Amino acid sequence: MQLDPKVQRIIDWRESIAVLPDNHFFEIIRMYLGEIKTPFNKQKLIEELGAFIRREENRRTLISLLSETDLRIISAVKYISSATQEKLYSFFAGTYTFAQLYERLLNLEERLILYRKSDRSGKTIVLINPHLEEDLEPYTKQSVLLESPEYAGLSYEEPASLSPELIAAYISFIHKNHDLCKADGTFKKRTESEIERLFPGKTDMLFNLTKAFINLSLLREAGEGYEIDKNKFLAFARLDERLQYAYFCVASAGRFSRSSLVRQAKLLLDVATSIPHEGFSRSIILRLAYLISEDQSDGTGIPAMGTSSRFSAILNRARASQGEAEQDSAIIEHDSDLSSILDRLIECASLFGIFSKKGIDIHGESIFVPGAIFDDVERFEETPKCLSVDAGFNVTLMPGLPLENLIPLMDFMELKTFDTAAVFEINRKSIMRGFDAGLSANRIFSLLKKYSPYEIPQNLEICVDDWSRSYSSATIFKGYVLQVSSEKASITENNPAIAPFIAAKLATGIYLLSVESDEQAQAIIARSGLDFIGKIKTPEKTYESIGFPEFVVPQKTDRFDTSEEPAPTSDEERAAHFEAMRAELEKLNLPPEKKEGLAQRIQHKIILSPAQLRADSVKFERIEAGGMDFSGKLHIVEGSISNNSMVELQFDDRVIVGVPLSITKTGTDATVLMEVMPDREEKVLSIGQAKFVKRIRGSVLR
Repeated sequence: MQLDPKVQRIIDWRESIAVLPDNHFFEIIRMYLGEIKTPFNKQKLIEELGAFIRREENRRTLISLLSETDLRIISAVKYISSATQEKLYSFFAGTYTFAQLYERLLNLEERLILYRKSDRSGKTIVLINPHLEEDLEPYTKQSVLLESPEYAGLSYEEPASLSPELIAAYISFIHKNHDLCKADGTFKKRTESEIERLFPGKTDMLFNLTKAFINLSLLREAGEGYEIDKNKFLAFARLDERLQYAYFCVASAGRFSRSSLVRQAKLLLDVATSIPHEGFSRSIILRLAYLISEDQSDGTGIPAMGTSSRFSAILNRARASQGEAEQDSAIIEHDSDLSSILDRLIECASLFGIFSKKGIDIHGESIFVPGAIFDDVERFEETPKCLSVDAGFNVTLMPGLPLENLIPLMDFMELKTFDTAAVFEINRKSIMRGFDAGLSANRIFSLLKKYSPYEIPQNLEICVDDWSRSYSSATIFKGYVLQVSSEKASITENNPAIAPFIAAKLATGIYLLSVESDEQAQAIIARSGLDFIGKIKTPEKTYESIGFPEFVVPQKTDRFDTSEEPAPTSDEERAAHFEAMRAELEKLNLPPEKKEGLAQRIQHKIILSPAQLRADSVKFERIEAGGMDFSGKLHIVEGSISNNSMVELQFDDRVIVGVPLSITKTGTDATVLMEVMPDREEKVLSIGQAKFVKRIRGSVLR
């Protein structure tokens, strides 16, 4: 029989209490129900604890004592599927240290708001007490996790951004400067100085763009440098402009498989379009990305991104690129450490115009808003006239043309400078390069006239015609040549399998073929069906390049409800509760250690009513020591080892939390071997040099 989901969650909660270590179980029972009378029944005690929580006045007080930090952590547990120690620490990285988060989680467990259980894989996950789900519902929205920034200053810098004109101008630069990079992938000194001259202030942007070109295979190695793969770039240029920039941004961080590239680009665009107009700080953007990825997953967290090391396990596995003729062991199938990728993507995305820096918050973090690429721009119904050609063969390019239309122009124009507008020059060398790319003089004139509102200077037409005659007067061919008899020439030229691969007709019956290998040539002849050429028995192979994956680019949206729900209570109301409980405690005639124990429970929000202020519920136990009390500190660590508890060691420059494994005494000092959290790395630490030592009772994380 299928149980109601809430009933199942209540059963899970009861089981989680039942399997607690005895010392922790009885401590919880004493805190809320008082001293345990023997004989006792564990299940009956758990039922009584559930009844205690279900009482309306107790639920109301439990909710009223929740602070903003409490609600933030509870909301994270609610919205992060299978919330584990690693996920929660990753999610709040930069906001809470491991020690702070650990202590807060433990406190929420002691207050019966959270509980822990093992999932099917054996991992310990954190959950919300099902008895309190409905009461917490109004205060645990995703927007609780996405705080609006407090501005310390506004940014007045002109936001940098990619544009079709900039990309095209850089393509023109690469046409002339194939030898861009050193062996380590950085720009050569000559390249860097030339880029700074032609593209002032854009060196970092173009370095990232170069990496993206290479990782997307838009640049291919040729001789001692790189050259543009024009056909692939034209296919890429047909994508939505925002999708182009997202792919550039992701590819600047590494070379990923197609599926991983799509996932990260989609996540980046989803994040950018979900940022409100007031913006988010970097750390909140990382949280936003995590929440969006949770929404898009099947309930197991970020798709293919794992969960360790902040957001993800580092599980880079190199493999062959599926569907490509060549194999590249550098392609990453699994997304690497998502937090570090997103950190890099934020900077690159702000360079490329996906994000725009709006200011700095009170903690010194940059605040970002959606970039200029998401602004509504005027769409031209007719082809815009963006080119102006002067008598000196200088071409001024104004914005308006998409990248797909600009790429062919770069074949025959040489960049002079890129600033407010791009200025190019048409010269003999650039025109020759255009002829090499397969353009004719007529095609060049056609392109210039198509995009220019004015007549093309006549002297330019005369020069281009002259250069064309000079270019065609002699030609060097390299490649595969097919020769057939004159009577078979017409059949061969019109054969649908061969005709697309005839690059040039050298003479009657003699053809230059645009093929790259013996196997491809043999496969083409086999498909032609011309038996007089000879039949080839080798298997047919396909060498077509796979296009770039497309998906719908999201529109700007308020994905998360940012309306503010009133907090359960104000700071003043919570303070009044503490004062009332302390006043009740002062009325009691109790030993000092009992009073101290109950005062700590009030401070930790465990005391909900005066009925819990019972001396018999307190079992005095020393759990902290500091200063010069070496024996006290040693005693705390020894007790933590025997109770299998965590311990917190505070030094001048750091706070370390972990599981103590063993103690070694060395003269006047002692060292402890600890499994340090969250990395679970074993370290040897001095107990004597620790300023403060504290045992952490129980654990919601283990």
